Amino acid sequence: MAFRQKIDGWYGRLGTFVGIYQAIPAGIVAAMSAYFSQSVGWIAALGPFGWLASGILAFLATSTGMWMLARSRLLRVEARTRERIAGDGSPFDPMERVYRNKRLYLRDLAPLGRKRVKDKKFINCEIIGPGTAIIGLDTDPSNARSIMRDCNTFDVDCIQIDTERVSHLAIGFWDCDFEGCDFYHMTLLFMHRSNETLHWITPAFTPQLSLLGNEHDPSQ
Repeated sequence: MAFRQKIDGWYGRLGTFVGIYQAIPAGIVAAMSAYFSQSVGWIAALGPFGWLASGILAFLATSTGMWMLARSRLLRVEARTRERIAGDGSPFDPMERVYRNKRLYLRDLAPLGRKRVKDKKFINCEIIGPGTAIIGLDTDPSNARSIMRDCNTFDVDCIQIDTERVSHLAIGFWDCDFEGCDFYHMTLLFMHRSNETLHWITPAFTPQLSLLGNEHDPSQ
């Protein structure tokens, strides 16, 4: 049965090609055939040099076409990224404890200069910058619960920081879990370095690498 399906698929594609060929006006087909025959004649008349030159021209044309295709794909990716960063987030209730399948911006999660997002669970969400956020904070470190599972990062720099200090600029996600989330266009700060697949821009933390502000009091 599988083999028969493959045969049917091949016949279907062949029929499509034949249909497209038949749809081309006869005059265009004749002109293309004449041009091809004339080109082969010119190449043959030049001998080995002609074949070498035609090979170089074909290589240059193919390389140019592949570059243009790759460039167009890159531009499309950049356009989608700009649209995502500059777009609007999903409607959400700030009092909800669980967010599912939401597009959420840091500017919306912590508006008006607020620096804390507390006791939330994000499932299959997009968390989008620009901005700086610190992940894995717990109000009770002896009973830590924050997790970051099956998440992906895109255009995200990760920094390990001193466990005794936090940033004056970062939005702190306290007692928050992330499952299957995507992070875009931001800097993520971590107090513990457990996932080496992330894009770390600092080596493993040493006390001399302390970059950030004053000690944080979770009771505030």
